[in-house]
Amino acid sequence: MNDELKEAVDHLKTYGYCLLKDRIPSDVAKSLAGRCLELHDDDRYKQYITGDDHYQTLFGIMNLDDRAWTCASHPDTVSIARHFLGPSCRVVEACSKPTWPGATAPQKLHVDSASAFNEVPDVPWMINTIWMLTDFTVENGATGVVPMSHRSRRKHPPSEITPDSPLIKPVTGRAGSVMMWHGGLFHQARPNTSDQIRVGLNIAYNPSWFNNWIEGGHQPIWPETYERMPEDLQRLCPGRLGLDREQVYEQFGDRKRSTRGGQNLRDNEERMT
Repeated sequence: MNDELKEAVDHLKTYGYCLLKDRIPSDVAKSLAGRCLELHDDDRYKQYITGDDHYQTLFGIMNLDDRAWTCASHPDTVSIARHFLGPSCRVVEACSKPTWPGATAPQKLHVDSASAFNEVPDVPWMINTIWMLTDFTVENGATGVVPMSHRSRRKHPPSEITPDSPLIKPVTGRAGSVMMWHGGLFHQARPNTSDQIRVGLNIAYNPSWFNNWIEGGHQPIWPETYERMPEDLQRLCPGRLGLDREQVYEQFGDRKRSTRGGQNLRDNEERMT
């Protein structure tokens, strides 16, 4: 690990996040942003989208655009994820996240995937990333974070941290950069007050012991997608191979969130070709 990555690790350890600048070419990032917007506007994928007119998430991007593979297996982000989660950490999902102009309120301040814990662990359970496919600016709603809040071990941020709190700091960067953060960091997507769409690609890493079932909406890797992946990326996606969530994600007793989403997403993609 070079000195720049060591500094990033130290920053993430201390403040809960770090920024890696210019990790992929800006033209590649912006081209992928355009493709993501096409997918969000395609009726065949509406059932895999959560959110509203201003902030959305589309699951299953690993199956829909190979350029997401470059981000998921980028040696710098993988190196940092493995530092915190161990050598067997795995890629959870790649989701596109556009934020359109016009929102008057930010996304709710939250932590990632802590609600299922009886007691929040004192070790990281997720290292999350947002690839900046467009420039992230204060005006277009760059992700806001509360530095050092990952040390609180809280499932939810305290209500007294309001949207206008000075504790919330926007993390800005150029297209092609990536922000990484500890899952316990208080964070939010901020309102886009510009006239440009902001687009991010969210890729999360979990340790091998984490049960990905709690991540509702996440889609598996299709077998034909997996076969085309390079070996280093295949090693990051163990146990995720299948056509729908029931084939992949572990269940808790009678509680089930599985859908036919993976198969339907695959069928939709086949109809496009």
